[in-house]
Amino acid sequence: MTAPTLRFASYLGDNGRDFYAAVVDYLGQVTGLPVTMLATPPQQATAFALDRLEGAFTCGLPYVRHYAGDGGARPLAALVMRGERYGDRPVYFSDVIVRAEAPFTGLDDLRGARFAYNGADSFSGYVLPRYHLITLGHDLGFFGTRRESGSHARSMDWVESGEADAAAIDSVVLEMELRQRPERAGGLRIVESIGPMPMPPVVAAARLDEDTRGRLARALTALHQDAAGRAILEGAGVRRFAAVDDRDYDAIREAARVAGLPLGPGSTA
Repeated sequence: MTAPTLRFASYLGDNGRDFYAAVVDYLGQVTGLPVTMLATPPQQATAFALDRLEGAFTCGLPYVRHYAGDGGARPLAALVMRGERYGDRPVYFSDVIVRAEAPFTGLDDLRGARFAYNGADSFSGYVLPRYHLITLGHDLGFFGTRRESGSHARSMDWVESGEADAAAIDSVVLEMELRQRPERAGGLRIVESIGPMPMPPVVAAARLDEDTRGRLARALTALHQDAAGRAILEGAGVRRFAAVDDRDYDAIREAARVAGLPLGPGSTA
């Protein structure tokens, strides 16, 4: 009997799509499991509950809101980036960017500025900046105007063109963008890095048997030990994948709670 194909999708930055697809191909090669990367992901909130996916690259916020507990998915591993600030840990930052020539030197200078965010359900682009401002005694009203862009890519475009003064960008998305388009490095500048926070996980459907989930997790965390795997990682500025579990995402639960974002019944620590 032919094993069913394991369907993966990415809900992360578009500029990482080729990298995540290469990882999925690699998983198929080393595990022998039939896998495919969907070109069009199903609706994120219900993808696992409705049995439309077996695996996904997803942000930590959708994981704790929709997938944890009875939501149908379990974390397997998460990226560890190569930069020194990551400390060889599966963490990332929300980088607040401005135009290189702008007069802003820190977050305090952005009071009253025009702030772009990719979406109100984005952890790095909206929820984490809001949480950070609350801990400083502010809220997003700290900014003069707030405008939803729809994506990190568009937020970067707006800042670079002067349509917005600042935006908060997932540090992995920003680093991948600057690797792929190094000419942008001269046009953008980071004035604040918020974090670290738990890195977005690779998750697998809870309905998969433990052996299958284990094979996928072991293949991910051993990827850097193989020449072909290292080549995939190095091309994206990634050091390795590290094992993660549900408890690693409690920091996201707490930030969402402080920011006033409701979490689902399966999302408690």
